[in-house]
Amino acid sequence: MAGYDLGVDTSGFVWLTHEVADMSQGVLIYYYPYSDTNTFTPEYLVAKRDEFTRRYVPGPTKGSYMKTEPQYPVHFREMVKNGTYLVELRGLWKLEKAFMGGPFISHTVLDQKNNRIVTVEGFVYAPSLDKRNYVRELEAILQTFEVVD
Repeated sequence: MAGYDLGVDTSGFVWLTHEVADMSQGVLIYYYPYSDTNTFTPEYLVAKRDEFTRRYVPGPTKGSYMKTEPQYPVHFREMVKNGTYLVELRGLWKLEKAFMGGPFISHTVLDQKNNRIVTVEGFVYAPSLDKRNYVRELEAILQTFEVVD
């Protein structure tokens, strides 16, 4: 993606970053085995999100990491895009053991061919700026995402 740099690329997880002086955007792509229909619940998806971000998205201080902000409810929406069932989460993230946070949006689908769940997510950190347009940019990126054979 133009303007994004590869932050982390490991088995099952990729983090793309776009950093400028007063704003940071990130795109996370991760996958894991599909095991049962309870996968597509807000609780399960938030737990998986937090599992991946704790492992791969550290904060600036020792022991800090990204997690879903538990003080605000995550908005959960089911939809169909191009004939594929998709779950969208919208919420806030924060750094555990540090002082950063912002909005995130994620799309999760079932990759039937490979029997796995795939999530693509965007997040914004822009403490002194209106985040609306940055989130809209991430929405556009997520809309182009699809699992192909």
